[in-house]
Amino acid sequence: MIKNICAGIVLFNPNIERLNENINAIKGQVSKIFLYDNNSDNISQIENLVKKNNNLILIKGKRNNGIAYALNKIIEISYNNKFSWCLTLDQDSICSSNLISSFLKYIKKDRVAIICPFILNNDKYTVESMKKLNLPKCQIIVDPMKCITSASLTNINIIRSLGGFNEKLFIDCVDTDINCRIIGHDYKILQDNEAYLLQTMGKAKKIGILNALYSLTNLDFFRKVMNVPVYGDLRLYYMSRNSRYIRKTYHNPSKKVSFTYMLTQFLYFTVFFPINRSRVKIWRAVIKGFNDYKNIK
Repeated sequence: MIKNICAGIVLFNPNIERLNENINAIKGQVSKIFLYDNNSDNISQIENLVKKNNNLILIKGKRNNGIAYALNKIIEISYNNKFSWCLTLDQDSICSSNLISSFLKYIKKDRVAIICPFILNNDKYTVESMKKLNLPKCQIIVDPMKCITSASLTNINIIRSLGGFNEKLFIDCVDTDINCRIIGHDYKILQDNEAYLLQTMGKAKKIGILNALYSLTNLDFFRKVMNVPVYGDLRLYYMSRNSRYIRKTYHNPSKKVSFTYMLTQFLYFTVFFPINRSRVKIWRAVIKGFNDYKNIK
């Protein structure tokens, strides 16, 4: 079965050490790894890394066309190389050593479009705390926000039949958009809770008082908010724009793209982002994104 599985990693100015960890974690689990580079400044370092690994293929983009475009290129080259499944990965995420072997238990189930792992992001969960949750071994995902692109084992034929990833989104909500279409067409997204992914969302900043409150109360709310991911203003623009596009395009997609949820999230960023960030620029980006959603067609 592994002969039918490849991996694809989208690159943009990656930290080479972290990328190397990423590759080492997955290269023994798949037949081939395709790297699509979005015109990185450190392309020479990436090329040197590729030379040291036999099963890597590097595709160099002439400019940064966004993550959705890169994912479509990876799906296309995977299909042309006769692979049935592609594990899509972010450049800074590390897979568990049992990821693919665990996924194989579900790969032949009917109408499965994606198999994803449990996500350990920004130290909000540890492997130990994940195990204490007593989750089912596998569950069907019905909320499109609860499955991300990174470490998702993707059924190539199904994704192609749905038109691939929406390149006009560029970045953010790309996974939510495809998940909405998957669920809307009665395909399945499975979460395998015996496998996991170590993920970094933005440059995480630990909030001391919230961390202390979590230690004192052990309340799940404080665990979720004690590490704030720090995004640039351009990323906030896409978050605002694309979440509104999802709200307007799909029926009841997820509470996590609702106006109230997104407003609360941007207020949270406003309070807890580093003090040197301009709050005026943050909200200009958010408001511009909110107004620009209609330009996505």
